[in-house]
Amino acid sequence: MKHVFLLTDFSETARHAALYALTVFEGRDFHFHLLNAYDVEFSGSPYITRVKEEMAEESRKGLRRELAVLHQQFPNVVINVVSRYGPLVDVLLRKGSAAFTRPDFLVMGCRGESALENFLLGSTAFDVIKHVQLPVLAIPLETPLQKPRKIVYATDLKTLNQEMAKPLFELVSAFHSELLFAHVLDNEYLNHLEAEERIAAYFPGIKLSFHFLDGEDVCRSVCDFSEEQGADLVAMVRHNYSFFERLFHPSVTRKMVLHPQYPMFVLHAGKPA
Repeated sequence: MKHVFLLTDFSETARHAALYALTVFEGRDFHFHLLNAYDVEFSGSPYITRVKEEMAEESRKGLRRELAVLHQQFPNVVINVVSRYGPLVDVLLRKGSAAFTRPDFLVMGCRGESALENFLLGSTAFDVIKHVQLPVLAIPLETPLQKPRKIVYATDLKTLNQEMAKPLFELVSAFHSELLFAHVLDNEYLNHLEAEERIAAYFPGIKLSFHFLDGEDVCRSVCDFSEEQGADLVAMVRHNYSFFERLFHPSVTRKMVLHPQYPMFVLHAGKPA
């Protein structure tokens, strides 16, 4: 059984992300955990103990409220509630214990015009993706509550291996989605036929296709392609730090990401450089 952590700050965005996960994974062998991390910024205050106790109680109350809302739509789904003190990234990086199950992947909401814009501008979601070596499903508020039919995988096609591909294969198989590989051409040599054959072997039984895109702006190229194809989700493996940073470079302006809102599934392979 896989353990899916639904990260919440009790916002509408976080609630929508949780509902999305419960919708698309309904009937799967998943165990859901609703996690709220709370922190005290003024840790030097003499009243810190009292403040922490009050925040802990508010966290528990908020979790009970959120659980009630989720159970209104999914009354038969078992959801464990978890309240933890500390910054979210620190909480997720702590070693598992009997009281804190190790997540298999995370689900969280994204604020902004789109998930892409949210990552570009910097956010809690980006911090989690950057520092926590777990698959992350990041959901913008306006994402329809439905399983993705088409998934665009933005990739450099160079270093994907079977271990990296496994979570994506499981996701695509669960949704019976079509998988479209999108590679923005650069000046580095790549044997496309060899890369396609190698990667296709990691996705047996999946309807897939390879597409090579032109354009100096990788983010814009991937967004445009996703829109043209009617994609429902964009995925990538953060195995190559330079490629990831190239895709989400902060100099890309806001106007470049005013596209339909896509949930993002970000995978990891090893530590970033």
